[in-house]
Amino acid sequence: MVWLQYTATRSQRAATACLFLAGAALIVAAARLSYANIEPQRAKVAERRRVLEAFIHRKLGGGGGGGSDPASASTQQQEQDPARST
Repeated sequence: MVWLQYTATRSQRAATACLFLAGAALIVAAARLSYANIEPQRAKVAERRRVLEAFIHRKLGGGGGGGSDPASASTQQQEQDPARST
């Protein structure tokens, strides 16, 4: 048994090409929207991680010293390595 007994007509080929291009356009649009939303999600995750690390640091006895504040910790890190700060 032959899979395609009849060849596609010109209008069928055109419809297939149009549907293929429409699907490809939808995939490209979805990828673009997804990529546009990556940076805000990364910022949220970074902030959540920073808060969680500070919380764990406090709970595990990070102490009341000067290094317990995450903002001061990042400032101290920049002071230690000025070449990395941009």
